[in-house]
Amino acid sequence: MDEVMDVITLAEAPVATPLTLSAVPDEHAWRLSRLGLRPGTAFSVIRASAGGGRIVSVAGSRVALGSALLRGLLAEVAR
Repeated sequence: MDEVMDVITLAEAPVATPLTLSAVPDEHAWRLSRLGLRPGTAFSVIRASAGGGRIVSVAGSRVALGSALLRGLLAEVAR
């Protein structure tokens, strides 16, 4: 049986939950790719800031993402 996945924005993503990046806006794809965030990449949100930003852990690195960018990034959460 296939595992059911829910797609959410990173703005909605819970802290400390395994995620897989599913979509990146074209205008940010090159920069995020350089940071290790490409569609299909496994990562997790490790901290949420008071201003709505998030710090994610990807491939052993931490990347800070602003709240405006988070709304355009889609991720899958395993149930």
